[in-house]
Amino acid sequence: MPYIPPQNRPGIDRCVEALAGQLADELIKNNATATISELYRREFQSIAEGLAEIETGSPAGPAGKARELAKAIVEAAKIYNQQGGWLGELNYAITRLIQAVPFAMYKRGVWKEALRYWLYAETVGALTRTAYDIHGNSSNHWIANGIAGVFEDVKDEYKRRVNTAYEAAQICKSGDCFELSPFRTQLVEFEAAGVKGWIEIMLPQGQPGDR
Repeated sequence: MPYIPPQNRPGIDRCVEALAGQLADELIKNNATATISELYRREFQSIAEGLAEIETGSPAGPAGKARELAKAIVEAAKIYNQQGGWLGELNYAITRLIQAVPFAMYKRGVWKEALRYWLYAETVGALTRTAYDIHGNSSNHWIANGIAGVFEDVKDEYKRRVNTAYEAAQICKSGDCFELSPFRTQLVEFEAAGVKGWIEIMLPQGQPGDR
């Protein structure tokens, strides 16, 4: 994730929180929480369309919280005076949004946890398919290329920063499932600066019974 300047965050954060609240309301009203990926794809596309409209000067589409977020993203990035400079702010906004919606569901007592594997998979599916949609529906243009790249990047960072730690916790809780492959990693407890966690070590070639 590009670590955008602190002064660029408040306006984006307010719009993200508003959109997250709207999506949480929809999930609760429809009593269909697994549809979070459908709502994500709808709003991701609306944000992307809003950004393209602003950048190209095209007529604005339907008003809504996603379009307001698009405006906040572009406005915050004006300090760079760089064409496409708002792609970093877009990454920040989407990264915050996919955390804010589950957290809103958790705070409201609807979900017992703000992350489970099904939620991770639905979120990754929405991010990946949004990148595909933008690729399939757009010509070779820097706006579409950049936005598609952001959604792919957010997906990769979500795996690295969040799901990897979640998987480690689940392995320690329930046991590993990569036990038969001749190449695999293994968790080892690790502590640094008073913080306890895990690191992965690479195991040598061979079946478990051979070691």
